[in-house]
Amino acid sequence: MRKWTILLFIFLCLAIWQAVSVYQDALWPKQSMEAKALERAKEKVAFAQIDRIYTYHGEEAYIVFVGKTKKGKKYVVWVPEKKGKIVIKRAESGITEAEAIAALKAERHPKKIISARLGMEKGVPLWELTYIDQYDRYSFYYVSFTDGTFLKRYSFQQ
Repeated sequence: MRKWTILLFIFLCLAIWQAVSVYQDALWPKQSMEAKALERAKEKVAFAQIDRIYTYHGEEAYIVFVGKTKKGKKYVVWVPEKKGKIVIKRAESGITEAEAIAALKAERHPKKIISARLGMEKGVPLWELTYIDQYDRYSFYYVSFTDGTFLKRYSFQQ
């Protein structure tokens, strides 16, 4: 009986070790992409602190950093995954996540809000809001970061 317990323990340790290894390997490309994007962003804005990082996959992938400089000014930086123009805006020049969610709630009355992330489509900084609508559909709602105007929305059947 003792041999089976030892073998089971060894098997469980190996299984956990392999699961952790597979998980880390799966996350490595995203972490690498974020690290490269952060290097590019720091060439333009001297971040002292990064508050949020968003990964957006639209027509083009963007990594978006929200952070503060040493002087306390808050910036949002959109870095394209591939070569391209880095867009920098003061956080105060656009709407907040809470304001974007409030616009969604007023317009669409979602059952459940899943996520909110910053992104960019065709050179327009935007908020992508993911939610479940009244018909239990997985839905996306896009509003402009600059002024909160509606850009587009679409839904999927579950």
